[in-house]
Amino acid sequence: MMFFKITFHLDGSGLFYDPNEPIHLDALLAWVLAPRQGFREIHSRDEVPGHVRLPLEWKKISGNMVWCASALFPEGAQGEDLRFWRKRFRQGKADISDGSPNLTNGAYRDWNMPIPITLTPRMAAYANGGRKECKKLLQEVRHLGKKRAHGYGKIISMDFDEIPEDWSMVKDGKAMRFLPDENGWREVRVTPPYWNNCNRVKCCEIGDEYTL
Repeated sequence: MMFFKITFHLDGSGLFYDPNEPIHLDALLAWVLAPRQGFREIHSRDEVPGHVRLPLEWKKISGNMVWCASALFPEGAQGEDLRFWRKRFRQGKADISDGSPNLTNGAYRDWNMPIPITLTPRMAAYANGGRKECKKLLQEVRHLGKKRAHGYGKIISMDFDEIPEDWSMVKDGKAMRFLPDENGWREVRVTPPYWNNCNRVKCCEIGDEYTL
């Protein structure tokens, strides 16, 4: 096991990145490994997920198991843009006997959804674990963030560099991921999948002062 930094080099088209709900490195690894370990995909936020084994060290914090893997952070020159996801109702494809369809609600709704895009050349994360195995697994991750089918967040290469310290959880006294905190106002899981509602605990915000 070793301390290492992963740098995801992007193609420049930007990615859908929400700093309030950042991508976590262990979530990417769990996405690759869950089907290999026999876990079926879950679709409900209230369905209890299985425990996916990852090639990472872990620590027990306030009775909770937490993988030694940070969130992903933009690195290098950054900018912001606003794109729109549009979906128009195709009346010729609908089976409507009389009247007009409701284009504001329901199945025939028109969409014009704003998508905030982060323009950055790189995303970086930190880990404590098996670098070679993580490198092999992450080759299956081709995009980061949402709206991947629309071409956002495309990865063109990755670097895996050994570093002298463990920054997977805390760096310079600041939290690098969601960590249990009894005084925190956010309730979230501390293991993937983070969108799930089961076993949520109070956590600090990423960037808050934190001492392990």
